[in-house]
Amino acid sequence: MEIELDEMNAVMPSSQQRELENYKFVFDQHAIISVTDAAGCIVDSNELFSKISGFPREELLGRDHRMLNSGYHPKSFFEGMWLTIGAGKVWQSNTRNRRKNGEFYWVSITIVPFLGENGQPHKYVSICTDITARIKAEEEMQRSLQLFHVLSETVAAGVILHRGSKLIYANPVAERLTGFTHDELLTMEYWELAHPDSRELAHQRGEARQRGEAMDAHFEYHINTKNDAETWVQSSVANIEYQGEPAVLVTCVDITERKRAEAAQLHAQQILAQIVHVNPMPMFVIDADCVVTHWNQACEMITGISAADMVGTNNHWRAFYTKQCRVLADLVVNGASEAEIDESHYSNLQRYFQVSEGVYHVEIFHPSLGEHGLWLSCTVAPLMNEQKQVVGAITTFRDITKQKLFEEMQHHAHRDLEQLIQSRTAELEQVNLRLAEDVQNRERAEAVLLRRNIELSELNARLNEAQEQLLQNEKMASIGQLAAGVAHEINNPIGYVHSNIGALETYLNDLFLILDAYASTESELPADAVTHVELQRLKAELNLDFLRMDIPQLMVESKEGISRVRKIVQDLKDFSYVNSSQEWAWADLHQGLNSTLNVVNHEIKYKAEVVKEYGTLPEIECLPSEINQVFLNLLVNAAHAIADAERGIITLRSGCDDRRVWIEVADTGRGIAPENLKRIFDPFFTTKPIGKGTGLGLSLSYGIVTKHGGSIEVNSKVGTGTSFRVILPQRQRHESIQEEAP
Repeated sequence: MEIELDEMNAVMPSSQQRELENYKFVFDQHAIISVTDAAGCIVDSNELFSKISGFPREELLGRDHRMLNSGYHPKSFFEGMWLTIGAGKVWQSNTRNRRKNGEFYWVSITIVPFLGENGQPHKYVSICTDITARIKAEEEMQRSLQLFHVLSETVAAGVILHRGSKLIYANPVAERLTGFTHDELLTMEYWELAHPDSRELAHQRGEARQRGEAMDAHFEYHINTKNDAETWVQSSVANIEYQGEPAVLVTCVDITERKRAEAAQLHAQQILAQIVHVNPMPMFVIDADCVVTHWNQACEMITGISAADMVGTNNHWRAFYTKQCRVLADLVVNGASEAEIDESHYSNLQRYFQVSEGVYHVEIFHPSLGEHGLWLSCTVAPLMNEQKQVVGAITTFRDITKQKLFEEMQHHAHRDLEQLIQSRTAELEQVNLRLAEDVQNRERAEAVLLRRNIELSELNARLNEAQEQLLQNEKMASIGQLAAGVAHEINNPIGYVHSNIGALETYLNDLFLILDAYASTESELPADAVTHVELQRLKAELNLDFLRMDIPQLMVESKEGISRVRKIVQDLKDFSYVNSSQEWAWADLHQGLNSTLNVVNHEIKYKAEVVKEYGTLPEIECLPSEINQVFLNLLVNAAHAIADAERGIITLRSGCDDRRVWIEVADTGRGIAPENLKRIFDPFFTTKPIGKGTGLGLSLSYGIVTKHGGSIEVNSKVGTGTSFRVILPQRQRHESIQEEAP
């Protein structure tokens, strides 16, 4: 190319030379140009050719284009090229080449033959344009379309696509839901899938979405089916790009059975409403969320509260109490056991018993009803669905105030008569000794009063301890139930997913063995056979070598992910001690602390880095779940102490001596003011914002550690951080604990 230009320059005027050089410069900036002789050897090339191929110009000259062959195109591809240009015709195509460093690139190539005086080509000019980015984009689009079709063909929901009018895609589930064939669906407008009763609304919603108006992406509607079957679906709509153009994706889930169940439930509720409304006995009904659904006229009369003020709320306690509490119907709906009901505020009533399984009867005095209060006899029964699940409760009651007043009068009369008889008898027997024993009786009375005062003080202290223990037990029971439920629900799917991944790995190995067997026979096929060429093309297109390398890695990563989930589930079990019965046991504090750390990881991971400086600890005798609760409270408090805009450090340390062990939780948070340090273990004292803390965490922790015969030390500096050190004995003195127990 340079030689020819020099020859032309010798006979061209300088102005034409400059113009030709400008054209050449522009051409070289865009196109990859090479010139070959009749045998295909490169005799000239421009700078862009060397830049994209990676070969210097001196390495290109004298060699043919086979040095750029990537192995992607079959032999017949190049044979057709030579037949075309050898006949003096222009040949155009897209070709994948290989750079000097082994990388692939695509070009759009045009080869123009230059004919000699004999009419035969004596050289060829190749003009190429780099289209690598376009080819990659097209390949990525094809992969995305393939993935979309695979997903839509395997999901259990109906999937359709449209661009504002006729459907352009429908998966097999959509065919089953509507009864129309795939070809029939593709002739329909999208709104024709809606039942005639809701077709206009579907059309309006679709047009509004096309105009870009904000629409609810989830809705339920009655669809049009080929056999006119009543079918309801829950749909989700999203705007996507399909085959390079905007489209609307609609997914549909069959909710016909749910709709029928809702209709049946509504019918049952209407019947129940009629029964409740006409019943002369006061009664009300609550649903599974403890919301009042029925409040009859008799109930309005006895409580003075109208149904309009009560139905749809969970304020039914207001009719009977001045402070919010759970009534017996709430406990029945929530599935409370008989022991839990007995521990509630009903346990101190005169008469409370279980009529039958799930049905309870109670007699209770309500001072807020009537002028002077009313005694009510209440019966609460659960409402069950077809699956024997509690979906509500019905409460009936009657006024037994007169009966109770009569019983009270009889009781007082009987008591007064007994007291009168005893007093008269005592007066006759003690009349001669009264003066002599007066001083002795006074001393005895003082001793009795003193002893009772001491007993009352001890009883009050024990009641306070029992109250704290009940609160802690309820909290630990909730945490244990939550952790046990999560562990149970997750373990089953993890088990079969882990098993299926193992089986899938075995199946893939078998498939690769079969592929190797097929590959061993490939060499027996003629190189120019159509089958051999097609196999080569498929291997290159599917990138089989990459799949053989990537699939085992994907399986290893999947198994590792399942193992990590199992570890989390095990930590939940360790934290909750679901198999524990709150008995003293020997436990590893490091294991409990690590399990608790995993449980509260969501509270910490975005706010602080956890640093472990563990020492060597022996197992200690303790109540493991309660000690875990102490760790939980300290870790959560440490995370809350760190400002949201900062990322702090939480350091965990441990150590021991001959008799005791200690665990320390230190943070780099805001610290505790000196005037608050003396109150941090008081119940309900907190420096956190309203709604973020109850003030019971450190109080409960202090009580648990004290019960274990240990102590908690606090060291804090405002603006620097706080450290809590929990010190526990290695062994418990059970004899002293039993002596102190009430």
